[in-house]
Amino acid sequence: MKVAVVTPYYRESPATLRRCIDSVRAQTHAHVQHYLVADGHPQPAVTQDYVGLSCINLPQSHADFGSTPRAVGAMCALNEGADVLCFLDADNLFESNHVASVVAVYQQASEAGQPLDAVFAYRHVFLPGHEHLRLKDFEELRHVHVDTSCFTLARSAAFLWPAWGLIPKGLGPVCDRVILALIRQHRLRVAWTGLHTVLYESNWSAHYRLAGLPLPATGLHDHTMRNVARDFSEEELFAHLRIKLRLRPRRI
Repeated sequence: MKVAVVTPYYRESPATLRRCIDSVRAQTHAHVQHYLVADGHPQPAVTQDYVGLSCINLPQSHADFGSTPRAVGAMCALNEGADVLCFLDADNLFESNHVASVVAVYQQASEAGQPLDAVFAYRHVFLPGHEHLRLKDFEELRHVHVDTSCFTLARSAAFLWPAWGLIPKGLGPVCDRVILALIRQHRLRVAWTGLHTVLYESNWSAHYRLAGLPLPATGLHDHTMRNVARDFSEEELFAHLRIKLRLRPRRI
């Protein structure tokens, strides 16, 4: 099974970008192609050190939380023959068994005559400077949220691969919730791996509080949520994706 991993990146540090790339290269599954999509700020000094990367450089930044580069990479992966698409944001990383565990779920379901359209992994959350932490996200454990880096989609859900690029810019901070709402609306066949194979670097105050750590003076992402409800119209969202959004999806 050929698996593609799409990573949009903007201005992450070289160390962060290398950490992400190295985690994909460490996958135990044999057939993994990594698509690295620069949102206006390529880093050839980093990417040229790796053989086999599919590097795509967009001429300018789109300021939509990676949605446009994610969609471009997904379209390339689809048309280059990937069977399964994984997403991995540049500040996150995979455990070495992530892809293999996802593929195993797809294969087991197919062999049982119940093929799947999407498979979700769980994540462990850590904080900058506290990479040893392994916090759990409670929304995720209740199956009411799936982070972008925990999504995988099969070719049977190919219409969703580039759908990130159609999400209105005002919904960029909750793009993963939009995709999950689309999956629910279309009643796609989904399963969870049951494994925490994504490591998610958080800049959300809730995770600092969960860890019992003081909030940093800068760098939190909480402010990105303030205008989500005002920066898009229901008409725009319906025109783009034919969906009415639930910011808090039901259990799937």
